[in-house]
Amino acid sequence: MNNNKWSRRRFSKAVISAQLLLASSALTLPLACAKTKKDESNSTLDNSQQETLKFVMDEIIPANEKMPSASEIGSVAYILNIIEELPDLHPLFQSITDKIEVYSLQNSNSSFSNLNKKERVKILINFELTEPELFKVLKDFTYESYYTNEKIFELIKYEPHPTGTLGPKMEPFNEKLLERVKGISPMYTKI
Repeated sequence: MNNNKWSRRRFSKAVISAQLLLASSALTLPLACAKTKKDESNSTLDNSQQETLKFVMDEIIPANEKMPSASEIGSVAYILNIIEELPDLHPLFQSITDKIEVYSLQNSNSSFSNLNKKERVKILINFELTEPELFKVLKDFTYESYYTNEKIFELIKYEPHPTGTLGPKMEPFNEKLLERVKGISPMYTKI
């Protein structure tokens, strides 16, 4: 990818990601991320880490009768894309997924993805309590991946409008909506 030709979307993703990391103090967590040598073999998360991330994200944003889960709309792919564009984030996500696996193995003798929902939630609560900064990064990126997805825009009836436009036109205010309230006596005590 040519770093000299950044699209608005790519730039926005990078800025949002950096802001999330700064806000969550993750950039000040040198011990949280294992130092890794950058090469093609470790430029993304392996299948096991992706599987862990999928189950984690689905516990943070599970599916219900009206909305899909985080992984159903491509949240893991979103994270992988962020890591590809910002390779310095790879150790952070590698550390997060590896630590969750360690917690899972220590507390249940099983891989995180093999646990039932109740056990996974228990592991994530423990992870949040012991690694609050890392959990915040994970939660923020999960929300970002979910609520910036066009499928979710449609489901929540969000209409994105480009910067520099007026946005949707508001209907004129209907004064008749206030008539009932104007006729009610005050519900406060004058002092």
